[in-house]
Amino acid sequence: MDTTASDKHPTFSRLTEGRAGRSWRTALPAVIVIVAFVALVTYLASRLSSNTQRAAVAERDANQARDQVTAMSKQVATLQGEVSLARSPGRTTVILQPAQTGKAKKGAAAPPSSAWAAITWGEQPDGKSWMRVYAYGLSQGLEGGKTYHVWLEPQTGDPVDIGVVDADRNGDGFAMKGDLPGIDQGKAVLLTTEPDKSRQPGDVLARADLPKLQPTTTPGQAKPDENQSRPGGETQQMHESGK
Repeated sequence: MDTTASDKHPTFSRLTEGRAGRSWRTALPAVIVIVAFVALVTYLASRLSSNTQRAAVAERDANQARDQVTAMSKQVATLQGEVSLARSPGRTTVILQPAQTGKAKKGAAAPPSSAWAAITWGEQPDGKSWMRVYAYGLSQGLEGGKTYHVWLEPQTGDPVDIGVVDADRNGDGFAMKGDLPGIDQGKAVLLTTEPDKSRQPGDVLARADLPKLQPTTTPGQAKPDENQSRPGGETQQMHESGK
């Protein structure tokens, strides 16, 4: 009789395939956890970077706002000081009389300048002084690029430039300056014309001697209320303009 031989050897492919399927199914949860963890770390890093940038922008904006507030506070303090000086009657007011200008012809006297000014002089709490200038009879558009200046001539030392006086269409001008030598250090006030940014007085248009005053304030001492009239203030007679 014919006998049929059967292959009784195990089929390893099935065993291998079965183990491979079960291996992937076992590793799948771990892979999911790793992917989720990596995604979470990436998200947190992105949020941290975004928050860091926002914090940097907010800090920069806060610094800019603080700088603006500081600048505005300084401007307000400056304006308050200028308003206080503008309202103060000062210690004295002097009138700068027009000076002789130009060259005389054949021994004749030179014609006087039409420019004149009223100068109010006062004290500061730190012992220094300030000046407020009202000038009249000025001309617009001086030749040679010159400008009008007011100078304080102290008892000792070089003249101090009070500032440029710009003439309006009526020929009037204004200037004000603080931190000047003490009230007892003034000698004279000059209205001049010279090139801008000059360090020395030029052509003198008007001049006045300053009275000898004694300080009433010392550094650190409160200044009396100058907004009220002082009975002992010295005022020279107002010069009448030829207008």
